[in-house]
Amino acid sequence: MNRTMIPKGHTPLASREGRLDPFFALQRGINRMFDDLWHGFDVPTVFAGHRFPTLEVRDEDKTVSVVAELPGLGPDDVELSLHDGILTLKGEKKTESEEKTERGVMSERWFGHFERSVAVGDVDENATLAKVENGVLTVTLPKVERPKETGRKIPIAAK
Repeated sequence: MNRTMIPKGHTPLASREGRLDPFFALQRGINRMFDDLWHGFDVPTVFAGHRFPTLEVRDEDKTVSVVAELPGLGPDDVELSLHDGILTLKGEKKTESEEKTERGVMSERWFGHFERSVAVGDVDENATLAKVENGVLTVTLPKVERPKETGRKIPIAAK
């Protein structure tokens, strides 16, 4: 991952006439600010304008389907719950990489918690099915017919 704002092919001059180059110092300060920005926090659910994981909700005749893209995650990495017509998807994504170069070893670790909730309406909680295949979670929720509320007008007596 390239973590510099300096274009390829340019070598920054760390100093001019024995003084620190102000543009190099600015670039280094901005890089440090972005590196420190998320330090100590869970990875945000909003990154670069997108929420993680992305969800697709399909309201069909007899079912509601929720599809979530979860690259690199399996069934043990995700928790699903359904309560009062709200489907909640929670999990943690962990990524580690190590690259050996002629200058040394570069390793990165990324840990982030995510949680998304979506209203699915009146569904049969006991007949809900979920599966993960190739990093895509599909949850199928059969709809249930709730009896329509009947009401009546209650007369108010005067004394």
